[in-house]
Amino acid sequence: MTKSKPLVSVIIPVWNTGKSVKSLLQELFDQIYRNLEIIAIDDGSSDDSLQILQSLAKVDSRLKVIHQKNAGVSVARNAGIDVAQGKYITFIDSDDNIAANFVEVLVGAMEENPAAVLALTGKRYNKLHEGKIVDDYVAKRRPRRRGEKLSHYVIYLMILDGRMYSMTSRIFLNDTIQKYHIRLEKGRDFAEDTKFTIDYLMAKDGEIIFIPQSFYIYNFGTETSIVQKSSLDWNNWEQSYKDLEEWARSEGGGKISLSTRVLLGLVRLRWHVSHYKAKKRAR
Repeated sequence: MTKSKPLVSVIIPVWNTGKSVKSLLQELFDQIYRNLEIIAIDDGSSDDSLQILQSLAKVDSRLKVIHQKNAGVSVARNAGIDVAQGKYITFIDSDDNIAANFVEVLVGAMEENPAAVLALTGKRYNKLHEGKIVDDYVAKRRPRRRGEKLSHYVIYLMILDGRMYSMTSRIFLNDTIQKYHIRLEKGRDFAEDTKFTIDYLMAKDGEIIFIPQSFYIYNFGTETSIVQKSSLDWNNWEQSYKDLEEWARSEGGGKISLSTRVLLGLVRLRWHVSHYKAKKRAR
């Protein structure tokens, strides 16, 4: 008997992205992996996004549409998490795109690795304003060492690049999310996805699987002014640093090892550089 493929819940917050979400949903309908529950949350759009979603739901019954008053991306994603029934959850932004085997590759990585808690692919940055396409997060990274605390390993990864910051391009275990009621922090508009990932990994220790190919296409240049503005406030970066510090301390029984403190210092330095660049771009 052929083993049935697990259900995957795909959560998509939508706000005034009617044309692009139509393209994304068609890519989901055409995924090689078929056992999908597609949850699109219209966050009070003022364009025709809701009408497009409702129309497409009639075409493919795997699409479920939730409508709410505008409350922000975190609340929208949380609404999707609340109703997700899949073994796995993946998050996609409504103005991005995915390869035809995006879900299949992620599920395969998790199913083939019983110790895996998270799997993620590289990202293809479609730099709209520059007319450039760049594949990122495809460099191989060392696996976690035996006995290495998960927080230490993730902080190390954060020094190298930004692959651990986002919620997109990866797949999570829904049982862990529901058991520990892991949700995005309402009202937080900077690194809220990083905080979600940290909370998730704090709840569930395990291996992280890196797939060094770009199956997720990030259309870079469509960010909202809120996101851009939030990166200018150093207090937002500082809060993210405190999140990491708290995780390291909790894994260390209330203490942070010297090696982890060194890594945290390097993360802070990296973020100071990123903060400076964000302010420079805003001038």
